[in-house]
Amino acid sequence: MTPIYNIKIPKSNIDVWAKLESKNPTGSHKDRSMERWISHYAKQDARELAISSSGNSAISAAKYCDEGNIKLHVFVPYNTPKEKLERLDAYKNISLNITKTPNKDAFRFCKEQGISNLRASKDDMALEGYKNIALELVKQLPQTDTIFIPTSSGATLQGIYEAHVGGSTPHIKTPALFAVQTAKVHPVAGYFDKDFVSEKTCRATAIVDKVAHRRDRVIEIIKQTGGGGFVISNTELAEAQNILVGTVPDRIGIHSALAFAGFLKWRAQNPARASKEISVCLFTD
Repeated sequence: MTPIYNIKIPKSNIDVWAKLESKNPTGSHKDRSMERWISHYAKQDARELAISSSGNSAISAAKYCDEGNIKLHVFVPYNTPKEKLERLDAYKNISLNITKTPNKDAFRFCKEQGISNLRASKDDMALEGYKNIALELVKQLPQTDTIFIPTSSGATLQGIYEAHVGGSTPHIKTPALFAVQTAKVHPVAGYFDKDFVSEKTCRATAIVDKVAHRRDRVIEIIKQTGGGGFVISNTELAEAQNILVGTVPDRIGIHSALAFAGFLKWRAQNPARASKEISVCLFTD
C-alpha cells in the first residue's frame, strides 16, 4: 500500500494527488510487476531468467531473483546511469551484460539457452502485479477520475485497466487513463497528442519501447476509458520538476515528473474539467 499525497499549490491553482510508487522496496513501481512475475517462474522451477532493461526493471528483477535463488542475466545499454549499475552489482545472482543492443542480445541469448525472457511488452504475467495499484487507489481515493501514467511498454496502464474491468473493483467506475511519453519515444501518446516536436534526447531514460507491441491494445483501452495521451518535451519536463520541488515528502524521480507534466498539459487544455475532477499522477520512481 504505497501512500498517496495531495499536491496543492494555491498560487498556481494546482490540486492533484500523487501515488508514491518510490516507496516500493527497490524505489520504483517495477516491484509491483516483478514480485508476482518472478514468483510465477519460481513456481515453475525456473533456475535462470533474462531481462533487457534501462535500469529500474533490472534492479527490481534482481531483488526478486536473489530471493528466489534464480540466476538473472541482465542486458543494459551503454548509457545506463552509473548509480543503477552499482545497484545491480550488489545482487549476487546476476550476470551483467552492457551492450549496444540489449533487446536483441537478450532475445538471442534466451533463444540459444532456452530460458524465459522477462519482456513486459510480450508477457501478460507482467500485468498482474500492476493491478494492485488500481486496487489500492480504490481504497485510498475511490472517487479518482483520471490517472496519468508514465508509459513505455504500456503494461502498467493495461494492468490498472484490467483490475477494473476484471471485476476486482466492483461498483467503482474505471478512471480515464492517460499515457505520458517523451518527445523522444512516443508511439502511444503520439497517437493522441500532435502538439510537439520530436527530440533526440531525454532524461526520462526508462521510456524506451519504440516498437510498443501493446500499442494497439493500450490505445483501445485509453479510448474506452475516455483518456488520452501526452507527449512531453525536455522543456516541459524541466518546468514540471521545478514546480514539484518541495511538494511531496520524498524524492521526485524524473519519470514521476513526467506524469505530472502530462497532468499539467491536460489541465491547460481542459481547465473546466480539471477544476472538477480528482486526478492522480503515478510517481513511479
